[in-house]
Amino acid sequence: MKSGEPARRAAQPSNEAITAPVLLLVEGKDEEALVQQMCIHWFGERAQAIDIECVEGLSNFPKRFRALKVRSLGLLKVVGVIADSEQDPAATAQRWKGLFNEVEPSLVNNGTRCPCFKLQLPDDDTAGAFETLMLKAWNGDAIAHCATQFRDCVSPYLGERTLAQQDKIAVQAWLSAKLGNAYGNVFKAQEKHPEQPLLDYDHPAFAPIKTFMEALLAEAEKPTVTPTP
Repeated sequence: MKSGEPARRAAQPSNEAITAPVLLLVEGKDEEALVQQMCIHWFGERAQAIDIECVEGLSNFPKRFRALKVRSLGLLKVVGVIADSEQDPAATAQRWKGLFNEVEPSLVNNGTRCPCFKLQLPDDDTAGAFETLMLKAWNGDAIAHCATQFRDCVSPYLGERTLAQQDKIAVQAWLSAKLGNAYGNVFKAQEKHPEQPLLDYDHPAFAPIKTFMEALLAEAEKPTVTPTP
């Protein structure tokens, strides 16, 4: 990932070789584009060691993660997953524990194990998603206050919606009011308005992502030990 380059298109589950020491799997386009920009902002040239792939939705996550067992590992040293807690954080954690137990033993590259790590958003114990962190970052903003009130007002009329989906309503309302146009994703809104930063990547709300990505880079930067025959 080079500074200034656009978000990578999601790779399809295949035997396509992994092209960086750190592979990060994320659920949606906002996570793909925004975490990429966060990494460039935080780590500079070190961010070139990270490939970010969007799995195109929650339902695709298990399939795309299991596909690692048959992909050419290329330069891979460590795998990261950023997963939304959704409605049930404990169930999400248990599901990923099972997936890690299934897939991680197969990830051995040139005799070296490639460990897997998970970051759950907004955290391990709270329901929600990546959008929850955005709303925290906008805390105190008058438009964000109106947007969350709008979310709370309309939610009873929208049928069954997860907390993540409800937070996305607030995010989209904030974008529409802030920019005067409707946007489905923050990254698309940011592309249209490069002169107006929409998120402060150094806000404490995003600190868990920074800490997680720093840990993945540190793991990838460890000296490779050649196994003794």
